[in-house]
Amino acid sequence: MSFKSSHSLNLKLTSLFQFFLLLIAAMYIITADAQAGGSNKYPKCYIGTYLVEEGSGTASTWTLGARGVITITSSAQKALNFSDAQGAWISTGKLEAQATLVDFSFDNEGALLNIAKINVDMNFTDKNCEAVEGSFTVYFYQPDVDPLDPDSVPDNILTDTFTGQRINVEQ
Repeated sequence: MSFKSSHSLNLKLTSLFQFFLLLIAAMYIITADAQAGGSNKYPKCYIGTYLVEEGSGTASTWTLGARGVITITSSAQKALNFSDAQGAWISTGKLEAQATLVDFSFDNEGALLNIAKINVDMNFTDKNCEAVEGSFTVYFYQPDVDPLDPDSVPDNILTDTFTGQRINVEQ
């Protein structure tokens, strides 16, 4: 092998190695951003846990997670015998989001009474997403009815409003 062909091979291998390094770096950046939210669907600003007060006076915590997961724990759960609500959220505009969740209600013996679907409209009231407000509608279905089927008919419907503030670490 001549010096010229050896040098040409080294340049090609070096270029190929640099290309793979750039590809790996780009994949890392894209993956890290997706895992932390960061897309238009799941803005990082929205992600966190909020202490919420409903118009009815009920207190709850709402956690919006990366990639569209939402959970709600309510102070009324024990008294009304229902589970945490779990579901999905997505940004619908600047400082706006919607969510759909489900929870389960039980009788005194622990049998399933109904399944509730909750649709939420949220507005973050400042650019740092430290406060949120909005409204929600709860649809109650019999246990044998699919609450996610748009043709399902609920037994009962209630609506309420809410306001909340982000829970931050005290330092």
